Amino acid sequence: MSNLDKKRQLIFGKNLLRIRNEKGLSQDDLATRCRVTKGSISVIENGDRNFQFTTLLALAKALEVHPKELLDVNFELDKEEVN
Repeated sequence: MSNLDKKRQLIFGKNLLRIRNEKGLSQDDLATRCRVTKGSISVIENGDRNFQFTTLLALAKALEVHPKELLDVNFELDKEEVN
């Protein structure tokens, strides 16, 4: 995985954490609502997991937000990493 991809996952994870906290949910609460483990939520929030699209939809549903809200951050999509 490239450094840029890792950075994008971290940006998403921080946004997920912010929204979860705004909703007053613990990682356990969110995990139960999504039918995943607390560990899965933790690694996503820490930017350590590239997850499936269906997980994104489950997170949005559990947080009662549109998936767009989870993705509404600057992912620096116009930048390409040069190796």
